[in-house]
Amino acid sequence: MNNKSLIHNSMMRKHLFVVGLFVIVIIVMTFPLVFKLNTYLPGFFSTDESYEPVWYSWWMKFCLTNHLPINPVSCLAYPFGNSYNFFGYLFFLINLLLVLLTKPIITYNFQVLGNLFLTAFFAYLLLYVITKNRFSAFFSGLILGFCPYIFVRSWQHLGETYLWMMPMVLWLLFALKEEKTTLRKKILFIISIFLTGIVLGTAYYSVIIVATFLLYFIIYSYITKSSLYNSKAINSGYFKNVILLSGIGYLFTAINFFSYIMNAILFTHTTASPLNPYRRPFEDLFAQSAKPLSYFLPAAVHPIFGKFTESFIGTELYGDSLTEHTLYLGWIPLILAFVAFRRWRRKRKQLPVTSYQSLENNEDFYIGFFVFLAVAAWLFSQPPWWDIFGFKLYMPSFFMYKILPMFRAYCRFGIVVELAVAVLAGFGLKFILERFKSQKTRLAVTALFCGLVLFEFWNWPPYKVIDLSKVPAVYYWIKEQPKDIVIADYPLDADSPNELYKFFQTVHEKKIINGTIPGTHANKVAQEIRRLSDSKTASILKWMGVKYVVVHKDDYLKTDLIEDKEDMERIPQNQGLKFVKTFPPQECPDHKFMCVQKTGPIDVYEVEAEAMEPWVIK
Repeated sequence: MNNKSLIHNSMMRKHLFVVGLFVIVIIVMTFPLVFKLNTYLPGFFSTDESYEPVWYSWWMKFCLTNHLPINPVSCLAYPFGNSYNFFGYLFFLINLLLVLLTKPIITYNFQVLGNLFLTAFFAYLLLYVITKNRFSAFFSGLILGFCPYIFVRSWQHLGETYLWMMPMVLWLLFALKEEKTTLRKKILFIISIFLTGIVLGTAYYSVIIVATFLLYFIIYSYITKSSLYNSKAINSGYFKNVILLSGIGYLFTAINFFSYIMNAILFTHTTASPLNPYRRPFEDLFAQSAKPLSYFLPAAVHPIFGKFTESFIGTELYGDSLTEHTLYLGWIPLILAFVAFRRWRRKRKQLPVTSYQSLENNEDFYIGFFVFLAVAAWLFSQPPWWDIFGFKLYMPSFFMYKILPMFRAYCRFGIVVELAVAVLAGFGLKFILERFKSQKTRLAVTALFCGLVLFEFWNWPPYKVIDLSKVPAVYYWIKEQPKDIVIADYPLDADSPNELYKFFQTVHEKKIINGTIPGTHANKVAQEIRRLSDSKTASILKWMGVKYVVVHKDDYLKTDLIEDKEDMERIPQNQGLKFVKTFPPQECPDHKFMCVQKTGPIDVYEVEAEAMEPWVIK
């Protein structure tokens, strides 16, 4: 075996060691999820959105097993059905493949855990390719892969955990700069751009990242007084390669989103709504933008510092949403990023501009780029404008909304800021480690900083998992009923779909009238029958084919509306409903974990009224 092979094998072993470390961190930071992949789901108290992708995975498998069309969805909003928003082929195919090989809950968990690992690993590869320092590269991967942002997303928005494509794109973008630009590297870069299309949001972030890089490249060439067309990098075709290969990659990405793009053009003039996937309300850009303290306060789920942050939720300083405004960068990463920035500025002052040698001075170029990217991403995360003593200073989101009205949560650009900070922090650690000659000392210092970062990003107790092993007993009873019956869960989700009702459907497998989308004919009918005590409601339910009505009494009692509580009290008086049985309250099997089994008393009624068609105009 020659020396080249020995070096390659040694490098692979070291990469595998890093892989092992990241896996261990994932197990610890998500505990106890890894040990119950088939029954636990990442989640926390304030959302039911994580149930939706589990339901959809079940629906895909159910349709294939029973030879049904996946879209439109016939088992929801019965008898009208729903059209499922199809965002892209890649995400659909990933979920379809996983659910065919596993189960719906494992499909969700596999993606969350896989995305955590890949985000950390590609951030590691990104810094390693530009610093050749394994310690600082691992540190950067730890920051990006386990930041609070990605955890809160895993508890609510599965798609937003697909972040690894950003460091992957940059890793391959910088790999193209090496002297030997092979066809293999070019193809891999195109693939990396294409893979950003798994999720629409990440595709958007990557476009801004690549555009920021090209702009920075031009500015850097000008500042260093190297002609854009005479510099060594440009002569090698690097600049042209980036533009050409990015264009090809984003062309394939557009094909992936073809159906969504066509619908977006078709519905471009529809009324803006939080539930309209093609046009969000402009006002949301203010509510879902980064606030002054969003980046600097520890996550509200931190077991020690979280209570302090909770006192700021709902204020203009932090923001209203625990999920959207958890953008904490970490003080250790920020301090080390400042160390890198300070050294970069000092070295630039010591050298004449003409000695920078354009891209050949990697340290100067890369640190400058990530500082530039951090500022650009921070500006994108801001509201449409700053009001300074009556003067409006417009931010990028104001202009981008005119082009892409489907995006509203610009605070999510905070993860791009975190990417830049993670790389700069890796540089900062590298500069600190250069002061030590002993490898053991460097290892100890790296371990210390890694431990501090993990402490900053810690998120349990309480455990952030939901036990899905059992559902309320009423749904096992419904499962035993004839296959073709229709049920209705009340209180009726007439304002927005109740994702938990949909998850229960994965157990009982019956058609439900729930899950209507505001603005549709089905939802207009739902608005007409939301009062179950009304005799007309029972007649319309009969027309819709409903056999049983499941009444969640606790959910009625949780509302602040007196009319809802009065409606619940009058339900037994409805002559069109026949009382069947009551299911007693249930608690979670283990008090340490949240669960879907926990419920108050549930009543079941059979619909016996005369059928009556609703008076709703289509």
